[in-house]
Amino acid sequence: MPQSIRARLTLWYAGSVLLILLAGTWTARSYLRQSIEGEYARSQEAAAVLVRGFFRAEVLEYRVVEGTIGHIVGELAIPDRHIHFVRPDGSDYAPPPEIHVMPLPVLEPPLREIVRPLDPELAPGWEVRLTSSAAPLTRQLAAVDRGALLAIPLAVLFAVVLGWVLTGRTLRPVAAMAEAADRITADTSGRLPIAAADDELGRLGLRFNALLDRLDQAMATQRRFLADAAHELRTPIARARGAGDLALSLPEGADDRSALQRTQQELEVMSRLVDELLELARSDAGREAAGLQPGFLDDVVADVAGRFDAVAKRHDLRLEIDVADEAPVRMDAAALARMVGIFVDNAIRYTPAGGTVRVAVRAERAGALLVVEDSGIGIPDHERARLFERFFRGAAARQRAPDGSGLGLPIARAIADRHGAQIAFDANIPTGTRITVRFPRA
Repeated sequence: MPQSIRARLTLWYAGSVLLILLAGTWTARSYLRQSIEGEYARSQEAAAVLVRGFFRAEVLEYRVVEGTIGHIVGELAIPDRHIHFVRPDGSDYAPPPEIHVMPLPVLEPPLREIVRPLDPELAPGWEVRLTSSAAPLTRQLAAVDRGALLAIPLAVLFAVVLGWVLTGRTLRPVAAMAEAADRITADTSGRLPIAAADDELGRLGLRFNALLDRLDQAMATQRRFLADAAHELRTPIARARGAGDLALSLPEGADDRSALQRTQQELEVMSRLVDELLELARSDAGREAAGLQPGFLDDVVADVAGRFDAVAKRHDLRLEIDVADEAPVRMDAAALARMVGIFVDNAIRYTPAGGTVRVAVRAERAGALLVVEDSGIGIPDHERARLFERFFRGAAARQRAPDGSGLGLPIARAIADRHGAQIAFDANIPTGTRITVRFPRA
């Protein structure tokens, strides 16, 4: 079997044409044969009727059966047929010598004959036998067979050529797509050519191009992510290296504790950044929601928010926790605690002293609602669209908390997505920020 799709389609097309032609030829030949056979039989019957009619007319004059038959033999001749009469005892009638017999035509084999009663009333027991040639029938059928033997191979050959040309034209876009796909290597900016967007190949090409768009976007995001990660790690690494160089430059026996402390602080920053990068990488790998278990959102929020009570007091903030409602959800408790911690930590970081941070859980008919609200610095309008970009930090955020990584909100959104939750921001209400997270019902 050929491996080429073009060759296979051509063979299928030619084979289908061959089957159709064979079936059509057989049907036409059968119909033609029946038609010719019917016409032949009707002509034989007409000849028999002619003989019987001639006999009935003559027997009334001669009154003698054999005499009438002898007269018929001498006077009646039908082209392309032999006329014989059969006696009641089954023997052939032979006319007397004095009767002049019409010469019989020469018949080309094969021969066919019919036997019919001559006249049951006037000539009981007598029969007339008509013999004729079936050669015209066989010649017509042979002509049909010869035409089919000539036409069918030519038609199949034409079908092969036509099928080869048509499949070539049909598959030409596939070849163009394959060549374009071969040229797409590390650079995913190339796209497949689309000849006609409304057919199957066009739709396939559009879907493949859409896949390339997503792949290109993912690779661009990955490159940007790696560049940002390298940039973010460069600063603490440089600081740690500077602290180490400073410690090495001190005279032997000098107190280098402050340099070691700075090195430890920078290492902690790098460790936290690496942990966050790993957490984002795991979320990008698409962990299934099948690991979620039934639980209560209010219990998780109460536990996490309670841990920040001392932190809020150090920042001279009032932390309000309202988790009176039971809110059952399907959850990964550790991941959910991480998300709540990110929101509460950000609220505390970006709220000036004397402000308020409020954490609340509400049970709803459709699920559960988490609200984290603060009276802090808010979010400028032009920065809201980029809140969930990795490593993005607004100007006010960098000024107020320079040690942040810009990965907290992306991690929180990844956790929310895993739980099927929707995050919404309402900034400057009239001051501060309100974050709402809606969870589906367990």
